[in-house]
Amino acid sequence: MKIDNVELHQFIKGKGITHFYHANSVPTAITYLNARGLLSRGYVTNKGLFQTAQKSDREDKEFDVWFDVFIDTADLHGLFPRQNLYGPVVFKFNIDFLLDSDLDIWITKNNPMYWSYNMNSKDKYFCDVSELAQLWDEIERQKIMFTIRKPNEAILFESLEEIIVDDPEMDIQDNITLHSESNRALLKATEDAPKLVKKINIRRCGYCFCKENYSRMSEKDLAKLFLPKEHEYFS
Repeated sequence: MKIDNVELHQFIKGKGITHFYHANSVPTAITYLNARGLLSRGYVTNKGLFQTAQKSDREDKEFDVWFDVFIDTADLHGLFPRQNLYGPVVFKFNIDFLLDSDLDIWITKNNPMYWSYNMNSKDKYFCDVSELAQLWDEIERQKIMFTIRKPNEAILFESLEEIIVDDPEMDIQDNITLHSESNRALLKATEDAPKLVKKINIRRCGYCFCKENYSRMSEKDLAKLFLPKEHEYFS
């Protein structure tokens, strides 16, 4: 259900929210950087581009959000003392893109992973800003997912302010330093775009379990999150 963009901008600004966030893996982030914008998972698939598989892919297709772009109103790595489950690269956007009336904004009441076939549109999405305001404090922040509906192009980089990259402080196979490899790959993807290069920053964590959690992950899963698809690890 489409939300009035101007009303939405006023509402979230009134809540003290100044940015939106999108997290993903390094190889998927590289696809976005090459395209100069966020892409829906359906668009990436149709164009034969690369993206890391996600647990929600089946539900995204079944519930008609496969061609939508998802963003959060909080950096979940900061909201929770742990890594973002979608990946170690976070794109941070100014909220003012909401003032673009051409963007079709819908807002979920829960992650589509948890939708069911007996739910109707009103069960899945907020109807308007009034309903969003009424339920804002009753629904957990991470469940309220803002979506740009079926953009069919690369979007939002005009509002991009920062690209934040986790450093797990880990090596795999004894000689592959994950942060060095991911940073090198991201810089390569932006080598002809100096304005993007300047936006790349390493995340500085304080009281956080991200590094401990990364240390418990398998080498294979870490490689999928942090290494570019053409890395020799995968050969």
